Amino acid sequence: MENYIYVVISRTPTSTGKIVRRFLKEEYNHASISLDKNLSQMYSFCRFSVSNPFVGGIVHESAFTLNIGSQDDVPINVYKIPITIRKYEVIRKFIYDIYNDDEIYYYNFLGAIGVVSNKKHAIYKTYICTEFVMEALKQGGIELTLLESYKITPTDICEVMSKFLFYRGNLNDYPFKQTVKTKDDELFFCKTGFIYEGLHTLRHFSTVISRDRNSKRNRRSSRI
Repeated sequence: MENYIYVVISRTPTSTGKIVRRFLKEEYNHASISLDKNLSQMYSFCRFSVSNPFVGGIVHESAFTLNIGSQDDVPINVYKIPITIRKYEVIRKFIYDIYNDDEIYYYNFLGAIGVVSNKKHAIYKTYICTEFVMEALKQGGIELTLLESYKITPTDICEVMSKFLFYRGNLNDYPFKQTVKTKDDELFFCKTGFIYEGLHTLRHFSTVISRDRNSKRNRRSSRI
């Protein structure tokens, strides 16, 4: 019996998304992975809340969070990948282990800058959205490209997954999407104060930079 994993490539209506698309000259800027076609078990690395684009990590996404509360429609590609039950469970475990990790996984803003500047590198317990999706698939034995996960762009994913295309169009027209908001959706749209978000941003940047330094130190040590 086969199960399916769904990969969603989207053009999100955010300022950061527009910047990424402009610099990469790509049609899409975001990647997510879903354990069901309703996109009710969809995960990615992005901002934690609608009010702060600078702090992010693994997020339980939905059709509501993809458009950031905007009235604009969101163009998406959905790819449906057949997989055995055992490998499906491996991917599921990988996602939930990261989501529930006590040592928070953060969005790799240095990696995102690296994608734009073509200076890409991996950092301990951080991901960008495309890297996370490809790593999750790799856990299930789905390796569709020789490119390292942190070097993948949304366009790369569209190209290597073209044979699995399940839906192409606007998010609002996707016939299977969930239509009821969850508690995670409500948390995503909760707005907090300027001071709190400022401190949260500084803490996030400091943590990622510290992990980057440690990653570089470990790489140097492994070469000795």
